[in-house]
Amino acid sequence: MRAMVGVRCAAALVSAALICLGGFLGDQAFCFNEAPMLAKLVKEGKLPPVDKRLPAQPVVIKPNEKPGVYGGVWRRAYTGMGDLVGARRVVYEPLVRWSPDYKILPNLAEKWEISDEGRAFTLHLVKGVRWSDGEPFTVEDIIFYFDDVLADKELTPSIPKWISPEGKMPKVTKVDDHTIKLEFEEPNGLFLQQLACPHGMELTTKPKHYLKKFHKKYAKPEELDAILKQKNVSSWAKLFQDESSLRYCLFVSKEMPSLCAWVTTVPAPSKRFVMERNPYYWKVDTNGNQLPYIDSVVHELQAEAQTILLKAIAGEIDMQGRHLGGMQKSVLLVASMGQGNYRLVPKTATASVGLLLAPNLNHQDPAMRKILSDARFRIALSHALNREEINKIVYRGKGLPRQAAPLKESEYYSASYEKAYITYDKAKAEALLDDMGLKKGSDGKRARADGQPLRLTLDVTAAIENWVDQAEIVASNLGAIGIDTEVKAETRDLFRQRIQSAAHDIALWPGDGGMECLLEPRWYFPFSTESLQAPLYGKWYQTGGKQGEEPPAEIKELMNIYNEILVTVSDQKQKELFAKIIAANEKHLWVVGLVHDPPDYYVVAPNMHNVPKQDFQSWTYPNPGPANPEQFFMTKK
Repeated sequence: MRAMVGVRCAAALVSAALICLGGFLGDQAFCFNEAPMLAKLVKEGKLPPVDKRLPAQPVVIKPNEKPGVYGGVWRRAYTGMGDLVGARRVVYEPLVRWSPDYKILPNLAEKWEISDEGRAFTLHLVKGVRWSDGEPFTVEDIIFYFDDVLADKELTPSIPKWISPEGKMPKVTKVDDHTIKLEFEEPNGLFLQQLACPHGMELTTKPKHYLKKFHKKYAKPEELDAILKQKNVSSWAKLFQDESSLRYCLFVSKEMPSLCAWVTTVPAPSKRFVMERNPYYWKVDTNGNQLPYIDSVVHELQAEAQTILLKAIAGEIDMQGRHLGGMQKSVLLVASMGQGNYRLVPKTATASVGLLLAPNLNHQDPAMRKILSDARFRIALSHALNREEINKIVYRGKGLPRQAAPLKESEYYSASYEKAYITYDKAKAEALLDDMGLKKGSDGKRARADGQPLRLTLDVTAAIENWVDQAEIVASNLGAIGIDTEVKAETRDLFRQRIQSAAHDIALWPGDGGMECLLEPRWYFPFSTESLQAPLYGKWYQTGGKQGEEPPAEIKELMNIYNEILVTVSDQKQKELFAKIIAANEKHLWVVGLVHDPPDYYVVAPNMHNVPKQDFQSWTYPNPGPANPEQFFMTKK
C-alpha cells in the first residue's frame, strides 16, 4: 500500500533580516509582526513578545489577494443559540482541514503517515502551538479527549461512527509531545476526511489543563462539588458535557482557552455576541504578520432571519451568507446592490439537486410497495417531470435540470447518471406505466393491479416556499400521465415523524452529497433513517441487522460495497468501488432528481478583502472556514 504523507501548505516567503523578533521557516529567517492592540499589551507587560507567543515555525497562510492590514470589526448577524453554526463556520481549526477546492490539507497536524493497510494513523502536530491562555497544545490534549471523554461511559455511551465505523475505540499512543499514533482494529478509509469535517474539532477544543477541573478523575471532590452547587448541575457528567460541548467551548464560555483565530469575549446569546483576536494564534501571512488581521467579529442578535436580509441590504453586514440564500432573497439582493453598497460572492450548494423525489421502498401497503419498488415506475416518474418548467418558474431559468448524481466538481462525477431519464417525455412515461399494468380508466386516471385507484401523496416541509412550489409542479406533471397526486405540506417535525416511520408515498428533500459523496451517501443507498427512499433499510444497515427491515440483494450489495470503501485507504480503489454504486443508481434510479439550485451569495462589503471569489456550501464543508477567514482584512471606508 502506498504511504500517504501530508505536507504543510507553505507559500513563497519574503526574506527577513537576521536580527529580529522571529524564528525560522526552513532555512529562512522570519520577522514576526503583530496587531497594534497586541503590541500595546506587550509594551504594558501584559503579554509576552510575539516571538514568544508563536511557534518557531508557524503555519504560513498565503493571502487570497495580498497581505492585509490590521484592524476593523467584522459585522455579522445571528438569530440566537440555535444559529451559532454560522459562527462555527468562521472559526475552523481541526487537525486537518478542507482546502477551498475540497481537498485534505494539513492544519494543526502538519503531516501524517498511514500504515498497516489503513489501520494506523501517525499525526505530527505543529510544534509550539499555544492555547489562547498561553498554555502549550500537545498530544496530551488529544489523548485527554480519547481516554477521558470518549472512553468514559458516563460521558460517551458509544463511540461516534465518524471516529470509528465499527464503533470501537482506537488504541492511542503518545510517541512524543507532538506525535500521536491512532490504531484501529479495521482499516479506516475515511478517517482523514472525517477529521476535516466540523465534528473533527472535537479533538482540538478540549484543553486538558482547563477541563480537568470538571472531570471526576482529576478534580478534588470538594472542589467539584462546589462547582456543581454553584452551577446548579445534578451530576459531574452533565457538568462536563455542558462545559466541553463545541458550542459552549467556542461561543458561550469566556474562560475556555481556544486555538481559533478569534475567542469569545462577550458570549452568546448576547445582543452583541463578540469574538476578539487570539493573541496566541499560530498562523502568519507570507510577510510574517501574525493573523488574524481583523480585530473582532461581532454578531448582532436578530429576532427573525428576515431582518438579517434587511440589514444586508442596508449595508450593515460586512460578510455573511447565512440567512441570505434562496431564489427570492437572491433576486432581492441583486436588485438592491446599489442601495446597499455591497458586492455578491456566489457559493454553490454541494447538494446534487435542490430537491429530489424519494419513493418509499418500505411502503406499508404491499400493493404500493410493489409499485414503488419497480424501477420502471421510478423511470416513468422521471420522464414525466417537466424540469425545464420547474427551472423557469422556481429558479428563473438559472438552475440545472439533472439527476441526484455527483456534481461535475466531484471526483465521482458521472455524466451518464447526471442526464439519465431527464428528458421530458410523457409518451415514454405512459408506456412504462402501461407495461406495468397500471392502466388508465375512462376518467383518464390510472388504477393499481388490484383495481384500486393509483393515488400518490408528495410529502414536503412547508417551511420553504419554493419546495412546496416544486411539489405542486410535480403533482401537476404526474396528474398529466394519469396519476392522482396531492401535495402534503407539513411542519418539519411532522414530516420527519412520518418519513422515518416509512408512512409516506414519496418524500421531497434536498440531494445532499453531490460533492461529499462518501461522507454523505444517504441518497446513493439506504445508509440511515435519513435515506427517505428506504428508512427501514437504512436502520437495518446502521444497527447491523438488529432493527429495521432486511433489504433485497441488490441493495445489500451497495451496503457491502460501501463497507469495503470504509476499510479502503487508496483513493483510486475508493473511486472504483463508488463507481459501482453510481452505476447501480443509474440503472435503478432509487431517487429522482429535479434541478440543481443556482448559487446563493455572500454579501460582502466593499472594504472587505481576501474573501474567496466563489465558495461551496455544505454541512461537511463549513464555509467560509476553508478559505481561511483569518486572512480576510478590512480597509477604512
